[in-house]
Amino acid sequence: MSHASPIKTSSRSFPLCTDLVPPDRVSDALKAELARRALPDDSATAPRSFDQRQLDTLRAMVSRILPDAEAYGIDLALRLDAMMADQEGNGWRYEALPTDPDAYRAGLDTLNALAEAKTGQGFDLLPEAARDELLETIGQGNAVSPVPAGCFDAEQMKLWFEEVRSDAVRHYVAHPAIMARIGYSGFANGGGTGSAFQGFENVGLDEREAWEPERVSSFDQSERAR
Repeated sequence: MSHASPIKTSSRSFPLCTDLVPPDRVSDALKAELARRALPDDSATAPRSFDQRQLDTLRAMVSRILPDAEAYGIDLALRLDAMMADQEGNGWRYEALPTDPDAYRAGLDTLNALAEAKTGQGFDLLPEAARDELLETIGQGNAVSPVPAGCFDAEQMKLWFEEVRSDAVRHYVAHPAIMARIGYSGFANGGGTGSAFQGFENVGLDEREAWEPERVSSFDQSERAR
């Protein structure tokens, strides 16, 4: 087993997926990439694709989708901002939406406009219950408050909200502490220093290799993704 130190955020410490498998099951290049993903984000970093208000809105939004991400040192809004700036999305979009960076900016502006039309406050200033209520309305395709020209309509907002949830969850589960938490070991196909790629032999339903770890903790129902 490897003995890399687990990441620490605030007073909490979490094992990484690479701590739970034999070291020869992970290539050096992949170890380096997973270690990079494990670094806590600096929330003071300036956004590169969004303006500050859009970033604050996105933080407030993803905090209601994956509320425990911050405890792992994951600033999902910053990671999504970097993904948009580097154009590293999943390579496709809904026909009803513009390209991903433009869609994010328009969606965030629309979310703020909807919040202000309903409450007189920006989305990031709303209490959690009000944020949830508005996001539920958007997810159902019923966001029909008056908004400025250039904002998304209700159907576009529904599609965009789906995209944000997908992007946020992909970044979340790609974090090595979350991989350990859910017991994911598909990354460990071999190729460590001096080792050949080994692959997997037990690939049937509910079959596990002898070396594969169990998840390090169970999910609490209140922490599940929206």
